[in-house]
Amino acid sequence: MRGNINPFSSSEFALLGFLYEKPTHGYDLHKLIIDPDGIGLIWNVKMSNLYAYLDKLDKKGYIHGTMQPGEAHPTRMEYQITEQGKNAFTEWLSTIVQHPRDFRQEFMLRYFFLLKYQPESINSFCSRQHEECKKWFENTTNQSNLVSNKERFRNSIVQFRLTQISAIIQWLEWIKSQAG
Repeated sequence: MRGNINPFSSSEFALLGFLYEKPTHGYDLHKLIIDPDGIGLIWNVKMSNLYAYLDKLDKKGYIHGTMQPGEAHPTRMEYQITEQGKNAFTEWLSTIVQHPRDFRQEFMLRYFFLLKYQPESINSFCSRQHEECKKWFENTTNQSNLVSNKERFRNSIVQFRLTQISAIIQWLEWIKSQAG
């Protein structure tokens, strides 16, 4: 899986995740994405970008939009996920994050939807991610051994990465302990 590139951005997978639950209008999807008690803690998508993502997902066959007449509001598009979209979302949801720089948004988004749809798989998923993070730590440690003390900036960056990865590993251990 290493080096495999997702066909969509995380924002698009977030949309698939919300549509996985039920058909929703674009405005309501935006409210879900910016919810400060949900993924709005880590995410922000502008309304104009959201509609571009929805259009892309529709063109790829991952969602389908249907015009819904309204009495209290103008006619608006309601989006629903297709079987192809469900398959892409569930595959993405079970895929661990491959690079430390992607962890904050990629992992947290997956974690959010795992809590929502598959809470029983949190421990297993975190264990797999934990193993990947230990590989990151080992690889970065090996890099740090190649950096001379005279390369102060580079040495500082490598140490910063080690500190971040170590914090991620500790946090994953905490998450696993909370799963009971």
